[in-house]
Amino acid sequence: MRLTAALCLALAMTLAACRDGNAPTSQTALPQVTVTRPLARQVREQIDLNGTVAPSATVTLVARVQGTLKEIGFTDGAYVKEGQLLFRIESDTYRAQLVYDQAALDNAEQELTRQKQLTSDNATSESTLQKAQTTRDQAIAKRDMSRINLGYTEIRAPFAGRIGARAFDAGNVVGASDSAKLATLDRIQPVYVNFTLNERDANRIGLFTRPPRTVRVNVLGAPAAPGENAALEFVDTRVDADSGTLRLRADIANPDAHLIPGMSVEVHIPAGAPHDVLLVPDTALLREQAGAFVLIVNGAGVIERRTVTAGGLFGALRAITAGLDANDRVVTGGALAVSPGVKVQVIAAAAQGRS
Repeated sequence: MRLTAALCLALAMTLAACRDGNAPTSQTALPQVTVTRPLARQVREQIDLNGTVAPSATVTLVARVQGTLKEIGFTDGAYVKEGQLLFRIESDTYRAQLVYDQAALDNAEQELTRQKQLTSDNATSESTLQKAQTTRDQAIAKRDMSRINLGYTEIRAPFAGRIGARAFDAGNVVGASDSAKLATLDRIQPVYVNFTLNERDANRIGLFTRPPRTVRVNVLGAPAAPGENAALEFVDTRVDADSGTLRLRADIANPDAHLIPGMSVEVHIPAGAPHDVLLVPDTALLREQAGAFVLIVNGAGVIERRTVTAGGLFGALRAITAGLDANDRVVTGGALAVSPGVKVQVIAAAAQGRS
């Protein structure tokens, strides 16, 4: 009897402890999710494309005359100003040739003057005068050519831009062949953005009748960035028959030179008039073969599946054109651990939209 009483007492104490909260409750066992309310905004649908940055001008600097490279006036990869001295080739030979040819021209001028005087006095023939004039004209041409060659000993930047690595160091003989490239200079303010557009989308935005004047450009991999305006300044005259696409080019100021040739960028072309939509984080959108849907938490705290019609992407937000209400609580975190009909606990509201 004493043993039975002790067992009963132990069982009573255990039940009391469970009632005091030592056992888990149904509330703490609920799966936890984060939610956000859709953000109402006016947007304009756009076509998203990939483009490539190209310099707005490129020049290959070559030695037009032969000689020893005496001076290099830049650092590889640096920005140079228009007119800045880039290369200097030894000029002594070309300067001496100019002096010689100038002296020959002076002599030819004097001889022509003398022959003119003799002709007026009928002391020489007309053919002698014509020969003197030809000699003078040839001397002018040789003098001018010497002056041009002397100018070629200095190679200056034809425009401001960024210059690549030099192909020769000072002390090398350059100009021995026409293909002796010294360096390449690119103008990157502004830059071009080259991209292609398929024929269907071209007709959709009225490219052939009322083309957009600007497009938006942002660096690939940074979709949340607002991008920069770029002028649509070239549309090709024909559609490529093999790919069904059209080549286009935009011109962007690139004031801070953050876009460099060869870089991949995103190009966004406006399509259609502005209209009101609801925006949700793109990560909240779930897709399957039947279409797109989101999970929402209803007033009773239960997960519901809501089929939606998705529109364009605006930064990190996806436009929802049908299927959602502005007061819906859209699940943005924990969706993989829940399913429709499950009661959940909302632990926090995401920063997007209203909580």
